[in-house]
Amino acid sequence: MNDQIASNQVLPIELGGLSNDDTQRILAAATHRTFKSGEKLIRQGEIGTSMFIILFGRVRLSMLQEDGSERVVNMLQHGDHFGELSLLIGGRRAATATAVMDTTVLEISKRDFYQLVKTLPEFSIKLSRTIGKWLLGAQTRKIVRHKHGIIGLVRTTELTSLIAPSIVRFFAHKHKTIEIFTDRLSFWELTAHKNFFSIHALNPSHGKAKFLLELVSATKRCDHVFIDLYGGRVTAELLLQCERIWWLIEQNRPVKEAFAGQAEELLQQQLELKSRIQVVWIQPKSYNLADNSLYVMPTHLEAVRCIYSAHNYEMRSADLARLYHIARDVHMGLALGGGGAHGLAHIGVISAFEEHGLYFDRVAGTSAGAIIAVGLGAGFNPKHLLSLFNNEMKPPGVMSAIPKMSQLYLWMLFRFGLIEQRLRKYLKDLRLEQLLLPVHTISADLISGQAVIRSNGEAVNSVLESINYPVFGRPIWRNGLALVDGGVLINVPSSVLRKQHADYIVAVDVGTKLHPTFGKNSAQTPETEMQHVGYFSTLNRVLEVSSHELAKLHMSESDFLLTPDTSAFPFADFMRGEQLFEIGYNAAQQVMPELKQRYERFVEMD
Repeated sequence: MNDQIASNQVLPIELGGLSNDDTQRILAAATHRTFKSGEKLIRQGEIGTSMFIILFGRVRLSMLQEDGSERVVNMLQHGDHFGELSLLIGGRRAATATAVMDTTVLEISKRDFYQLVKTLPEFSIKLSRTIGKWLLGAQTRKIVRHKHGIIGLVRTTELTSLIAPSIVRFFAHKHKTIEIFTDRLSFWELTAHKNFFSIHALNPSHGKAKFLLELVSATKRCDHVFIDLYGGRVTAELLLQCERIWWLIEQNRPVKEAFAGQAEELLQQQLELKSRIQVVWIQPKSYNLADNSLYVMPTHLEAVRCIYSAHNYEMRSADLARLYHIARDVHMGLALGGGGAHGLAHIGVISAFEEHGLYFDRVAGTSAGAIIAVGLGAGFNPKHLLSLFNNEMKPPGVMSAIPKMSQLYLWMLFRFGLIEQRLRKYLKDLRLEQLLLPVHTISADLISGQAVIRSNGEAVNSVLESINYPVFGRPIWRNGLALVDGGVLINVPSSVLRKQHADYIVAVDVGTKLHPTFGKNSAQTPETEMQHVGYFSTLNRVLEVSSHELAKLHMSESDFLLTPDTSAFPFADFMRGEQLFEIGYNAAQQVMPELKQRYERFVEMD
């Protein structure tokens, strides 16, 4: 892949309705320039001396934020133009333009630009329309996302070779037009029907120019192009033609063997690859999740953890959905609120979500929501989660028939450390960073009065902090903090997900409605007939009311809110798992038409 792209090999260009004569005048005034993938065409802040029209390739426009991060503002391809605004206003470049694959452009100098603007009215109109669209988008603050059009699938083992097709099929089932370039043509022809997506032989020896022309043509025909190749044969030059690279690694293979050594060499050649490569960990369907300490990635690259079925080598729909969201440049968040036993309704909500193919890329949970969030991250399905609660939280035997025994039993679990034993039976020593998706748990520090957000560290400890309800347990002392239930400050953690850059947040509040009575006293009970309420019940009600009001502040960060009505059930009664599951499930089903429409519209929006 060493030959250059000649100017007569680029795709024919049409400049927005300009006549052939006008187009030829623009071509005659311009200079052909070729930029390698990763090269900067212009830089934010520099004085503008020319504008560009893309003849071939793809260009990313990005702006540097105040915090030093880079925000992509546009992805441009064949026929698009940029750089004219700084010429028109005589100012500095507003953005940086980077070639995301080998790119050929027409560069028009400032002098020739002014001449063309004066003599070609249609050219001026075209520029004005483009600038007008940009300004309108900025004024309306319309969300602009930029899907990854070219995705590399780098396989490293026989297993990852078998799993790669499940990724492509998932995209195709989303009604996306797909094309594949592969170095194993016969394999794809056997595993995928040709009418489902087009398959092309990847043979760099036929010439770089020919390959790049075919690749760019494919991006104009379809939604996503996949380049499937074996890791031992990849080159930095080939990978640089991909906007996103998923490097598939088995859990039980040392990273150094499958990835690190080769990747380090590639990254030394091209630092640009660091922002494009994403490790995809593949492991069998089990609850023994991979330990980061055994698989050190010295390049500190972003990783996605996935599990597959050994029966058919298919990845879970939840994991495939996460990859799909990455490709569509969207990050979906799920916020699960606290509420004691009411949190069992979360399980029913999640079950309904999964039935309808709604999956999330990041989960935050408070108190009972933290347990569900960590269970979800660990790969437990909803039915399994419900079974665990039924087995571990119900009073044993005849104790369950004693009035108020559920509250006393819960107090005993906290006081004697039995909660930790039950959690460790299933989560063992898992850390949050080992989970299959990013999970955040929320607790409150009584010393500083601030919320404590856990995104890493031991999962069981994080859950224990978040569920440490003051009525039942003492503060947990850790690293100078006195930690109690996160519902004291953030009962529905939508704001936590927003700070983690989630684009669309679905929140579930299982405590939005308070039980209409307090100690069998209602608003209609005469004062003389009011019944005495004990200390624990009073404190419990105070915390419920406080959490209920605070939740309103943080739920404002949500894009969609579900509020299962759990008010008929006691806060500490974990014996009603099936009923609370049904309440959550039915609440989700009732709003599903609207939620699914909004969810899918957001994911598919270009």
